[in-house]
Amino acid sequence: MANTLYIPGMEITRPWETVYTVHDYFDGPRNGIADYGGIAHAYKCAWDADLDDWSEGFLLSPISDEQLATVKEEWSDWRRYQAKQRAGELRSCDEHPALAEDRRRHDQLRQAVEDALRVTESIAVPAIPDFRGTIEPEYDFEVRWRAVA
Repeated sequence: MANTLYIPGMEITRPWETVYTVHDYFDGPRNGIADYGGIAHAYKCAWDADLDDWSEGFLLSPISDEQLATVKEEWSDWRRYQAKQRAGELRSCDEHPALAEDRRRHDQLRQAVEDALRVTESIAVPAIPDFRGTIEPEYDFEVRWRAVA
């Protein structure tokens, strides 16, 4: 029970928290924005060079409310694009990852989203996630984090 904290005489199960975005996915979420302790954080899976594979450990660093709003706006645009793609309704003017009508705003938000996704290692919290959810149809996940020393 990796997400149960044991204190003598007490057992505390960590709550499921919101995963706002999954910007990189390979056998599970690898990079995006999720709550940690009820506060939005950028998360990034660490690469284990010795194993030449993803590690189980992630790094998390907090983001501002403004950054969260920007990321959520951009994520909504991407979800609209995905819905049209699934329905076979993309037009020749639509280009991944945004519909034509969202393209200008998407381009305006791009740098701010990249900045929000950047984990600041000097203040990052190392943690191991337990994700539940699915990539189909819309990357719906929740997560429980276990902090590691």
